[in-house]
Amino acid sequence: MSHVPIIFREFMRPLRMMEYQMRQAEELLRPSFHYFNFPRVRLEYPDEASHQEEAVVEDKDKFQVKLNLQDFKPEDITIKTVDGNAIHIEAKHELKHDNDKGFELKQLVRRFVLPSGHDIQNSYSTLSADGVLTITTPKIAKAIEEKTIPITHEKGAEESK
Repeated sequence: MSHVPIIFREFMRPLRMMEYQMRQAEELLRPSFHYFNFPRVRLEYPDEASHQEEAVVEDKDKFQVKLNLQDFKPEDITIKTVDGNAIHIEAKHELKHDNDKGFELKQLVRRFVLPSGHDIQNSYSTLSADGVLTITTPKIAKAIEEKTIPITHEKGAEESK
């Protein structure tokens, strides 16, 4: 069991508290901000509930990445191969509010470097109905092992006499 998520959760706690206090101040000052039409920025920090789930699996046949992208539409997602051995995933969704005074932007960027021996040119992806993106890269077929080829000796016309 990894302790990394616990460390990050503790690291983010002061930032969440500061964001909470800033929101309280914004609520108090909202009437005065309304007259100046200042843009408001709302940051969300990942915690246990909103953390994007991802799984990386490597077995004898393939390298596979699964990401939970349920907040994004298929047209919001871009997958590219970069540097010859890496997969770059970017998802970006912008939602404008009806009053034209604000918008929400959700963005996710991930990069996975493939271990050697994988055929990145034959990678493929699927997006399930529940928003799970699966990217699969097959392993390169192993070369045929060394094999001795037998020599068949044919008797010529002169040798048969």
